[in-house]
Amino acid sequence: MRSLQVLLATACCSLASVSTLANDTSNHSSDYGDRDNWLCHPSQSTNNNVCLRDQTLVSVAANGSRTYEAHYPAINPEVDCFYVYPTASMDLTASSDLNPDAQEEETTAIQFGRYSEVCRQFAPVYRQRTLTYLGVGALGDGLVSEETMAQANATAYDDVRNAFMTYLENDNDGRGFILVGHSQGARLLAKLVAEEIETDSRLADQLVSAHLVGTGITVPVGHVTGGTFQSTPLCQQPSDIGCVVAYSTFREGDPELETPRFGQTQLEGQEVACTNPATLSGGEETLDARIPFDQPYAFATLLKIKGSGGPYKRWWTNQKIQRDADYYAVPDQFRGECVRDANGTHYLNVSIDADKNDPRADDYRGELIVVKGWGLHLVDMNVAQGNLIRLAHDQVQSWLSR
Repeated sequence: MRSLQVLLATACCSLASVSTLANDTSNHSSDYGDRDNWLCHPSQSTNNNVCLRDQTLVSVAANGSRTYEAHYPAINPEVDCFYVYPTASMDLTASSDLNPDAQEEETTAIQFGRYSEVCRQFAPVYRQRTLTYLGVGALGDGLVSEETMAQANATAYDDVRNAFMTYLENDNDGRGFILVGHSQGARLLAKLVAEEIETDSRLADQLVSAHLVGTGITVPVGHVTGGTFQSTPLCQQPSDIGCVVAYSTFREGDPELETPRFGQTQLEGQEVACTNPATLSGGEETLDARIPFDQPYAFATLLKIKGSGGPYKRWWTNQKIQRDADYYAVPDQFRGECVRDANGTHYLNVSIDADKNDPRADDYRGELIVVKGWGLHLVDMNVAQGNLIRLAHDQVQSWLSR
């Protein structure tokens, strides 16, 4: 909590001096021929590619037994994944610089690292709208001008589009690709789909799928096309290709669903899409969570303290096993179902099967301390990561055999 207050106080004091700098950065194009402007790229060395960080997992069963699962990237994968990370930068300007900090690197590794099981990975650094300015804006109207935010959003999209076009020109060679993004990253990729991919039949044919999580993809109520995209449908079966997976998560019974930040739209006749990656056809299904022991620093300090910090009730047991794995799973403990509530919110409802008689934890962190209505936004990707990776594998196989 203190770190958040210091961050926002510093940002507030710096707004007047940095807003001009933030606008100036948008006048310069980012060079994605430079490998330093990528967090993940197949031609990078192991030390520079954050997607190659260890993804070893410890899986804890209901009886308390645990198994360690090593991570095995695909050998010579036949498709690519292009990822854009969410709001993570703590730079004090409205637009971040092109020097990624631990926040951007760790978030990318946590959300995107396991996609190496199905594809080559590309993740550009981009001048995103920063976490600092998002936080300052949340403190009250008028602290950040609409012009400043619009310029920051435009700068972020220009970088993402530039990176994607550079990838197409230098690395794609007609290969299929999966777009992966969360929050701000998903919003920017949605714009890319609408403006570049849907308008180019060649690119539309190369789109294996788009995993756009934690943003407001809209469709007409009861439909799978229309709204945000004119021709790209929501995925309905694991074999579907050229389609979109989109959802935002809330804990079952979350009181903040009365005023949700995600899952609602004011567009007449439309709703926010929810596609459960564990069962695209609908209904409730087990979610295969892949949860990091450590969130990136700023996010960890923003999360409500819940549970023991790991898969076991006993925090010291978690401390011991964390030495051997960076991630954990609790099979069959999380379940998810897309629901529409009385307020028209459409979201992935996450329930936790807590059992006081087994040694596993009964609760896990996910909600923010200060900002209300965000649900499990910070763990959107990880709460169903195993499902997303299996779905990506099915979609790749379907695309290759089309």
